[in-house]
Amino acid sequence: MKEQQKAYKEILKLLNKHKDILNFDVPHLERQAAYHLLGLELKQVYGLNIDPKDINNLEWNRFGNFSDIGKWGSKYGRTISWSDDGEQPVDETLLRISFPTGAYLFGDDYPTEIFQQFFNEIKSYNPNYSDTTNKSLYWSLDSAAPVFNSFNDIYKKYRELNAEDIKLHRIKKMKEELEKLESNA
Repeated sequence: MKEQQKAYKEILKLLNKHKDILNFDVPHLERQAAYHLLGLELKQVYGLNIDPKDINNLEWNRFGNFSDIGKWGSKYGRTISWSDDGEQPVDETLLRISFPTGAYLFGDDYPTEIFQQFFNEIKSYNPNYSDTTNKSLYWSLDSAAPVFNSFNDIYKKYRELNAEDIKLHRIKKMKEELEKLESNA
């Protein structure tokens, strides 16, 4: 990361020196460099399995449907709606993993038991802040890598459990219907 920082510093210094005679959007290039350096920091310093080139904002980045990393605190207009312990982040960069639809995450059958097991497993990674009412969990960057890097595997595991559960419920229902038909025959 230090090598990239040095390269960006040298390049941007040279571009700024000649910006009046060149046709480059130097502020845009400075932002792009800052995004890339943030991505490198998230990957190399905090251990998140991301592509540093995917970072496109210094205050808020989305990763898939359920995760984002952003600056939290009242000065950013981001607070935790129903913090379990009443605590609020103050000028912190946090990973948030959130499931606003609750058990609908796994389908229209609203499998609450499977969702609760899933949520509890995610929560076992000891978030710094919790909003269980809104199914949102928050980690500081120092502790975010284990849950961030494991999330897709955990989600897949519970999707597969739910698919199996749906299949078993359908089999049970079909057997009950068959018994009903046989008893009426």
